[in-house]
Amino acid sequence: MKELTIYDIETIIRRDESRILEVKKTTGELNAGMQSGCAFLNTEGGWLFFGIHPTTLKILGQDVADQTRQDIAKEMRKFSPAIDLYAQYIDVPGRPNQKVIAIWFPAPAVMAAPYTYDNRPYYKVENTTSVMPREMFDERIRLSDPKKFSWELTPCPRATLDDIDNKTLTSAINGGINTGRIPVEAAEATTTLDRLRPFNVLTPEDGLTNGAIALFGKDPLRFFSHCRVRLARFEGIIMDKFRDQAVIEANLFQQLQAIEDFCRKHMFLSGNQDDFDSKNELTVPVKVIREASLNLLAHRTWWSEAMTPSVAIFDDRIEFMNPGAFPIGTTPDEFRRRPHSLPINEKIAGALFKGGKAEGWGRGILNMFTYCKEAGLPEPEYDFVTHFVCLTIRFNKPLTPYLTSEGGNDGRNEGLNEGVNEGVNGALSDLSPTVRATYSLIKKYPGLNTPQLASKCGKGDSTIERHIAILRKKDLVEHRGPDRTGGYYAK
Repeated sequence: MKELTIYDIETIIRRDESRILEVKKTTGELNAGMQSGCAFLNTEGGWLFFGIHPTTLKILGQDVADQTRQDIAKEMRKFSPAIDLYAQYIDVPGRPNQKVIAIWFPAPAVMAAPYTYDNRPYYKVENTTSVMPREMFDERIRLSDPKKFSWELTPCPRATLDDIDNKTLTSAINGGINTGRIPVEAAEATTTLDRLRPFNVLTPEDGLTNGAIALFGKDPLRFFSHCRVRLARFEGIIMDKFRDQAVIEANLFQQLQAIEDFCRKHMFLSGNQDDFDSKNELTVPVKVIREASLNLLAHRTWWSEAMTPSVAIFDDRIEFMNPGAFPIGTTPDEFRRRPHSLPINEKIAGALFKGGKAEGWGRGILNMFTYCKEAGLPEPEYDFVTHFVCLTIRFNKPLTPYLTSEGGNDGRNEGLNEGVNEGVNGALSDLSPTVRATYSLIKKYPGLNTPQLASKCGKGDSTIERHIAILRKKDLVEHRGPDRTGGYYAK
């Protein structure tokens, strides 16, 4: 490293970059200074100076004896993992025998293990040195050696092949074959074990991993209480009144579908709601919703059962809150400028790719910006709070004008939500009016279960069950999600 001069130090101080600068009056504060040095090593790097007044930033210098140098060297040996640090001693003009002590602490490498000083980790919060929270420390340890600490590759010992939802697995296989990501021979596999192999979610001994259950499980909640996603439609622009909410306790493929269905329900289309994949779009384009949802589910962290992802729709925006963080040393702009893939859950992301849901070039962020621009929407916004990444997409027109104060439809979208359009009237013509009414209810409120549908129309559960049986026989509706928490959707 270049030897500093007193003029270099003056220049560094004048920059007023307090996040990467720490000054102490003397080495009497050596311990506190090294704590800040540890924080630099775990954040963005920075300079530590001794011999500068912390308030006035006047360069005073201090006496430097052999014991001073030994004390500094002793404290440097308390960093773990060991690091080669270099202390410079710069004479202060006009102050004989007074020196400024300067130590540069480099920024951490991407995916590096966190540093500790005297067995404690520190990091920077703005210009403040703080003890790193245990969750952050553990997460960085795991990120430093993903294979060793991988949640998705951890065996799920209580799970058996009977816990795999074959309908979800079949859909993923078909999606992979249709997109050319899985060989056509995969459709000929006869055992659940062989049908899982293309997705690389088995242990070396052919056991089920956590990732296998999260992706394809019938009821993942039996094994992980946080395999869920929270969905909400709020009244207005703050979280003070719910219009609708749901907790989807299902596998990731089902969660992805549930997010899309929830957005279809609450973010009104410019055209026909029944044709979700047509040129008619939601308030936010379907392609944006899917990219954001895939990022939410594929890149979330799993080690803390206290944190779950969420999607919140407000009158003016939609927010995706994802447990986790961008890889150390990276920003959303970097992924937008030069798309690349750096998934925290490599197998889960790979399975969603092979199942035809995601693309494998890390273009998700770039695509969202592109699609929003094409739709005339503001650029997506990323915000970072402790343990979460928040993606916000703002609307051009608020949803409020389309809703009544009771949370219903004001009539302008009645045709979209009515449920029985001209195209399906023929299929329903031989059904009784009451069964057609139940079908309309399922179209209008996708995802409700039998008791919820019964409550909506004021009929008994047995009546709704009889209607659903008729509709399922006609292949007009289907059940999605686990038996306990899933609901009915129109096909």
